[in-house]
Amino acid sequence: MFQKVIQILYVEDKTIITKLAMSEEENIALHFNTNPDAFTKSLEIGDDIYVWINTSTQSKLSVLSRLFKLYGENRADLMFYLRDENEVHADQPGSRHELRRKYWTYALPIIQKAHGEDGSFSNVSSSRDNWINGFFGIGGFYLYCVANYDAARAEVVFGRGSKQENKNAFDSLYTHKAEIESVLGTTLQWNRGDDIKSSKVFIQLNNVSIENETEWLQMANFHADWTKKFYDVIVPYIKR
Repeated sequence: MFQKVIQILYVEDKTIITKLAMSEEENIALHFNTNPDAFTKSLEIGDDIYVWINTSTQSKLSVLSRLFKLYGENRADLMFYLRDENEVHADQPGSRHELRRKYWTYALPIIQKAHGEDGSFSNVSSSRDNWINGFFGIGGFYLYCVANYDAARAEVVFGRGSKQENKNAFDSLYTHKAEIESVLGTTLQWNRGDDIKSSKVFIQLNNVSIENETEWLQMANFHADWTKKFYDVIVPYIKR
């Protein structure tokens, strides 16, 4: 699906599509905007970035082909099924999208309660993706919850448009690694991501699955507890 591929690319590196949405240039940039009213029909792919979806199949293929080039992906891998845009885009019963939305519908109240009223996840909605992100007042830096079929993760992500800004923020935080992990009482995963623009710090809960509803409470509590701990312990270092 067109919009799904766009969202996958956006999660991989938000800066490329964000720059397109804010650009005044023509061609591919015309398909992205920060204003949903700029298009007759659009879809939010995240962080108030919208893609124009009321276009022909050929136009969609052209946009994706150019995006693959910008992302350094092999355009020969651009093999997927484009749904008819007149088709209802509801989550199919039994699909991974329906499962993810059910999980986030279950988990979000627990996560939001942990962060309190007007907290980082207060304006976040249920998602059909395997992630949701919360905000803490610094543009381009986020708290992430990830729910997979074999694990759950809580992350602090540095995802600004400038790769160097992300690396500088990560490096600055890394100098406090020992004291942060001492306060949290555990070892974290520090991923500088030298070959991509973003960087992240995360902790992972293994041997749980979004497929198993009996594990949802454990996963939701993990997401709630650790994103709140990251907010309380790590975010103050970032805001210095």
